[in-house]
Amino acid sequence: MTMGIKAITFDLWDTVLIDESDELKRQKQGLKPKNEERQQILWEALNTLSPIDKTVIDTAFKSQEVFYRELWLGKQITPNVADRFEFMLEGLERELPASELDRLVSVFQDMEVKTPPDIIAGAAGGLRDLSHKYNLGVVSDAIYTPGSGLRAILDAYEVLSCFSGFAFSDEVGRAKPNARIFTHAAQKLEVKYHEMIHVGDRELNDVQGAQALGMKAILFTGARDESREKGSQADAIAKDYAELSVQIETISAEL
Repeated sequence: MTMGIKAITFDLWDTVLIDESDELKRQKQGLKPKNEERQQILWEALNTLSPIDKTVIDTAFKSQEVFYRELWLGKQITPNVADRFEFMLEGLERELPASELDRLVSVFQDMEVKTPPDIIAGAAGGLRDLSHKYNLGVVSDAIYTPGSGLRAILDAYEVLSCFSGFAFSDEVGRAKPNARIFTHAAQKLEVKYHEMIHVGDRELNDVQGAQALGMKAILFTGARDESREKGSQADAIAKDYAELSVQIETISAEL
C-alpha cells in the first residue's frame, strides 16, 4: 500500500451502480415504473380497508417525495421508508395494521434488490483491483433502498467483499455532504481524513463534502457529468475505472 493514501470511499449511485437503470429491466418484465407501483400498492392496501380515491393517494405520494427532498437537501437527513409512510398516513388521516404496514415497507425497500440497477462497466474489476492496494469504503445516501438492501445488491455483483467499511445515510443518521457521514467512514476504515480519497458523481455532496474535511475528492463522470456545465473543484476527474485507478495513484504519489 502506498504511503500517501490509505483508503478510498465510494458513492454508490452513478459511481458504482447506474441510477434508474433498473427501470428498463422492470419494463421488459412487464412491471410498472417503481413509483407507479408504489402508489398502486399503497392504494390497494388502504382501499381494501376503506374505499379511497386513487388520485388522493397519488397526491399524498407526491407530497411525501417533497417531504423527503426537503429534509435530504435542507437538513442532510434521509427519512426511511417507515418515515415516509408515517407522513403519508398522517396526511391522509388513515391507519394501517402494523403487520400490513411492515409488509408495505418491505415491498418498497426491496424493489431495487429484486430488480437491481446495473453496475457500471468496469466497476467490478476496478474495485477488486483497488481493494488489493487500499481499504475501500462506501459513503452513500439511501433513497428507498436502505443500507441493508444496498449491501445485498453489491453482494449480488460480487463486490461487497471489496469494502471494509460502510456509511449509509439511513444508518448514520446524516446524508452527504454532512461531515458525520464521512467521519463515520473514516472511523470504520481507521484512517485520517488526509489519508482518504472520496469518489462520487456530485460536486456538492461528494467533492465539496469530502474536501471540507481535508479529504481528496475525485469526480466520477462515467454515468453523469456535472463538470460539463458547472466545472469542478475536484482534485481529479475520471470517466471510467481505468482512469480512476491512474488518478488515485497520481494523487497518492504527490502526497
